[in-house]
Amino acid sequence: MEQKIFSRFNVYDQFGYLMVGAIALLVLVFNAVYFFKLNIVLFNINTLLVWFIVAYFLGHLIQGMANLVTGIKLLRFLLPEDKGNFNDEQKEVLEQAKEYFELQKQDENRLWNLCYMFANAKDITGQVQAFNSYYSMYRGWFIVFILKSLFLLYFLISAYEWKTLFLFLTSVFFAVIFGRRSRRFWNYTRDKVFDTFVIVRKLNM
Repeated sequence: MEQKIFSRFNVYDQFGYLMVGAIALLVLVFNAVYFFKLNIVLFNINTLLVWFIVAYFLGHLIQGMANLVTGIKLLRFLLPEDKGNFNDEQKEVLEQAKEYFELQKQDENRLWNLCYMFANAKDITGQVQAFNSYYSMYRGWFIVFILKSLFLLYFLISAYEWKTLFLFLTSVFFAVIFGRRSRRFWNYTRDKVFDTFVIVRKLNM
């Protein structure tokens, strides 16, 4: 039973949820201690499991917020995950996918999802899952530091301090860096999915 449980805790869970949740947890603890002077139980061997669960929960929450952002048209520019924005070469591959899967009335979003599942199943190197996991991690960190920047902006407006300004600029810097990284790994993921589909299709694997 233990093997079944931990076999499902894959690389996406580790990077997409746990790593994102861990950073979000550290940010929340820092805010609580620094700004609100709360007495937080420090990380130790006795509380490790509790913090692990909290971090995993926060990771799911942050990813849910990221998915919510991609569903709002006015906010889609923040994240690169536009499954309806393909160039001509990629659209050609999607047409091949439509023929391969014998589907006639499927939109590009659906065809992309089918290509991703196909490539993920056939990718023996694991690069598709790895790239997507890194994308999810950077996307989650981007959301964390965007929220952190908004939080610090409120404190800057209400009570200016140079330390708060420094933290705000640092948070914005991290948000920009992680936003750029998320875009890069989204492109890596998309290119790898299409390349894998084309190669496997031609080899009839």
